[in-house]
Amino acid sequence: MKISSAGLSIIKEFEGFRAEAYKPIPSDPWTIGYGTTRGVKPGDVMTRSEAERRLRHELVEYERAVERATGGNATQPQFDALVSFAYNVGVKGMAGSTVIKRHNAGDHQAAARAFGLWNKAGGKVWPGLTRRRAAEAALYLTPEIVSTPLPVAEEVREAAAADEMPRAVEPERSLAESQINRAGVIAGGTAAVATVAETARTVADVKTSTDMLGEWLVPILLVAVVALCGYIVWQRCKQRAQGWS
Repeated sequence: MKISSAGLSIIKEFEGFRAEAYKPIPSDPWTIGYGTTRGVKPGDVMTRSEAERRLRHELVEYERAVERATGGNATQPQFDALVSFAYNVGVKGMAGSTVIKRHNAGDHQAAARAFGLWNKAGGKVWPGLTRRRAAEAALYLTPEIVSTPLPVAEEVREAAAADEMPRAVEPERSLAESQINRAGVIAGGTAAVATVAETARTVADVKTSTDMLGEWLVPILLVAVVALCGYIVWQRCKQRAQGWS
């Protein structure tokens, strides 16, 4: 399968054309044309027609990688979106992503959501990456009967032209690195400590008349708190599998 004009449109829109070699962000390799990095050196120049030819030539590798990752099981819009995604995050990143995992599981809504996990570079979220992932997700969910490029809203077009498009995109974060997950663990731990402390004070007040209850109440509450924290973690794992951040 080959990328269509719809996929090419997204790549060219968000990569933007650069006639001279540059670095989108300091940690990126030298880049030229429509996101070309191989063999690029400071001072290199390229015409728009050369950049177009170079892009189409380099996309062959990404087309083949998407074919392998999906087993050839993708509609044209899905294929286009995945090739654009791979061109930006790399073959390895694409192949190991939640996007591909959910796609191959047949959960296309979750796969579309998971594009949004790949919007960071250099330790921060980049608006250009966020917009690109949204455009790829929209293309991915487009019915196959739509064969023409999706129109890009003027405000998105202007933003894409103004944004840098990092090449060193960070992989999606694991649950252990998720800010939401960390906040949940901290909140759960704080609640557990507060609950146990309050229970201990209460038990101490009534211990003389409820010795048996006092011996078992704290362990029972601890088990309940641990079970609650376990349920929260399970829910987060379930959400991540569905493509949520």
